[in-house]
Amino acid sequence: MELNQVRYFVTLCRLLNFTRAAEACNVTQPALTRAIQRLEDELGGPLLFRERNLTQLTELGREMLPHLEAMVGAADTAVSLATAKLTQPRASLRIGLGPGIGATAIAGAVREVARHLPNFLIGFKEGGPAKLAEAMLGDALDCALLPAGCIVPDRLNRWPLYSEAAVVVLPADHPLTACKHLTASDLLDETILLGDSCGGFAERLGIETNLSFRIQYCTGSITQMLDLVGAGLGLALIS
Repeated sequence: MELNQVRYFVTLCRLLNFTRAAEACNVTQPALTRAIQRLEDELGGPLLFRERNLTQLTELGREMLPHLEAMVGAADTAVSLATAKLTQPRASLRIGLGPGIGATAIAGAVREVARHLPNFLIGFKEGGPAKLAEAMLGDALDCALLPAGCIVPDRLNRWPLYSEAAVVVLPADHPLTACKHLTASDLLDETILLGDSCGGFAERLGIETNLSFRIQYCTGSITQMLDLVGAGLGLALIS
């Protein structure tokens, strides 16, 4: 199986027209047709229905398409990485940070990498688990720190790094102040403030416990959020 055959097939699946696919691949239509036929021979069956001007995928073609797309994507990624390696001597590490997750836990590891790589460039991107996973699959991120309970595609490897405790901040006269320890279910009837500064724990708690909490979204610094807690607007979860 040749990569050009796979690339021609993926392009043809996108355009569903032999003439336009040949133009997009910069080959003649007979050459594209022969390449598709050789690919079908290797896979053991027809990948496309050809009826005059109508081109459609067979069941085998539909099943094979995502795997062949992955082959093309992997090849393109390899070329991009090789080009970057040759043309960009500066090493880089792009790290995603999930809701409420800081870089403290990996600061030591990053420092060691930077010690061995001169001109090391590190970048962070904050976002939800789904967007960060998509960025990793699209080669926009190298890795990400995500909540333990979030769902990520099977193509991504995952390892547990650490566990982290959260502190519930309450108004001074709140009934829960009498409790030394609180569980997720204790907070179900409470309003939890959620913001960029410290509210990510609420999202993570919801993901990991599969519970739905009453959320009040707000923006501002952690000091401003704590002022809102003191005013009785809700509770806050911080590390």
